[in-house]
Amino acid sequence: MNILILFLMASMTWAKDFPPLRKLVPDESVIRADLDQILSKARLQGEIEFSYMTGQKNQSRVICSKDKVHLEVEGNERWGQTFYMTLQRLGFFFPHPRIQISPTKEQLRNQCGKSFEWRPALPYYGFHLHTLHPSEWMEGFVMGKTPIALDLVKWLARNQQNIFDFSLLKMDNETIFKNVKAPFELAKKMGIHAGLTMGMAFHQQKSYKLIPLFATFFDSMSLSYLEENLENLLNNIDVSYLNLESGTSEFTPANYERTIKWMNRSAEIAKKHQVSVLMKIHTSSNQKDPVLGNYNFLPSKASPEVGILPHTVYIYSLEDEFAPMYGNKNFSEIKKFLLQEKDKRRTWFYPETSYYLGLDIDVPLLLTDFLLTRARDTKFLYQNGVDGQLNFSTGQEVGFWLYDWSYTLFNNLDYQFDPLIGLKFLGENADDWQKIIDFEHERFIKDAAISIVTFPSLGDELMPGLHQTLKRNLLGTLSEDKTLLEGEISLLELTLFSAPAFTGIKNEELRALWNLTSLRISHAIYTRKALLYPEKKEAYLKQAKETREMAQLSMDFIFKYHNRYPETHIFDTHENPTAYQFGYLYSAKDLYYWRREEESVQKNNFSWTFMRLHSYWNLFRGWVLSE
Repeated sequence: MNILILFLMASMTWAKDFPPLRKLVPDESVIRADLDQILSKARLQGEIEFSYMTGQKNQSRVICSKDKVHLEVEGNERWGQTFYMTLQRLGFFFPHPRIQISPTKEQLRNQCGKSFEWRPALPYYGFHLHTLHPSEWMEGFVMGKTPIALDLVKWLARNQQNIFDFSLLKMDNETIFKNVKAPFELAKKMGIHAGLTMGMAFHQQKSYKLIPLFATFFDSMSLSYLEENLENLLNNIDVSYLNLESGTSEFTPANYERTIKWMNRSAEIAKKHQVSVLMKIHTSSNQKDPVLGNYNFLPSKASPEVGILPHTVYIYSLEDEFAPMYGNKNFSEIKKFLLQEKDKRRTWFYPETSYYLGLDIDVPLLLTDFLLTRARDTKFLYQNGVDGQLNFSTGQEVGFWLYDWSYTLFNNLDYQFDPLIGLKFLGENADDWQKIIDFEHERFIKDAAISIVTFPSLGDELMPGLHQTLKRNLLGTLSEDKTLLEGEISLLELTLFSAPAFTGIKNEELRALWNLTSLRISHAIYTRKALLYPEKKEAYLKQAKETREMAQLSMDFIFKYHNRYPETHIFDTHENPTAYQFGYLYSAKDLYYWRREEESVQKNNFSWTFMRLHSYWNLFRGWVLSE
């Protein structure tokens, strides 16, 4: 009953003054071809057929004859989502673009005679693929490894997603036009709105930008570049929306008044092409003007045609009281801005569910709070009538497919925002996983042990207090403050003591990640005890090394058996068009940051330059010399 009331409430709030994205009706022949591929992989060729008719309600019926299971699908432009939702109800699951779980013939027929209705929590729901880092997405969409991109588009459709975009890099236009053509055409035929992320003047990480840095200081020159470059893109790439960055970086603003002009002009040009514009709203807290306020919130002063993407980072939710990211106590300002603007302009929430550089993928950890956070945020958006959600994904390997896939399921109202729904579909024991979730939320989030078991980023070490990704104590600080050091050791020992003794995890990849997570807690204890007790340093560092070597066995197992994109070299160094000349899993493969922590303690060297993974020249070239 409560779900029904919430559904009716949200349905009323969907009717905004701003228009929906352009209408995309799925191509029935493309959906049929995809069904054939799914059935072939399941060895169920010819077992399922479907018919489609237009209608206002997106619903389906399962009708069984002696020989076949027939799906009657009715609906509007969202009928493709209805069809794939029905397949999900039959027992077809797609937790990863290259993983399919299929039912038996007997399981198919358990659904005979049933009817289903597609009831999404939010009308627009999907992914931003963060291709500014070397990932499977970057290889697929930017470097022309088209099968990867096509797999991703199909995965989106099969999981009832209808929006996605990726970050353009500074490359020649002809290469961009060629590489996006096939995946964007497929997306359109499957009823998925494709978009592009770029900067208006974003001078960071080799991002594609519309305005050169020198032109940002002049009104007419900057607008001239914006108009010419944006028209060229929209004349050559068929998109539904643009995801734009406003500043010269996520921490540095351009001229405030000029930025508003850029936003308005971008929206005017895009509208002529039936394209919507949304501005990314960063969480950085260091850009304030005495008159116009927070630079990130400038879209509130732009045309209603300018949409917004209020952004949060990492593992914390909009409603968490404590989210110590980028100098913020929590995300209350982002939440306030989202609610303030949601009825004035297109508003999609823009959370981040995989964090590269020091926090989760580099360790790597199994972090179940991503499940809690994404479920909780989706419910909040639904209850408040927000138009959509665009989930920021770095990549899906080392278990991050679980968070991304579960996120897709939270948009189905029938699943009632259950954080465990994906794990249940995988056949996992919900009670065992609840123990892990409760433990991690209590220790990692409430007690903030997450800041100890993860590693500092370059910004944390180079500019502590100014560009601190996550509030934490650096090793150098701990070496000089015995009280802080003893406090961290006590918390880690409590965390280790309270960890579930038996988890019963069935999925071998997730089980290996849980092992890595548990061992990292022990490893952090030993390195800190080596700091606290200089006379026992060698003994504790020996224990830390032995712990790391045990963890390496789990990492080797993941690399050997769960490296689904060997053609992308995401575990290795390689030349690529981003600012980082190594895959996003390079440091995870040999537990690099674990070793760096040991060596820092061993040599009493806590400098940000010590064992630095990044090439300073490549970073300088990618962040500064990218004109």
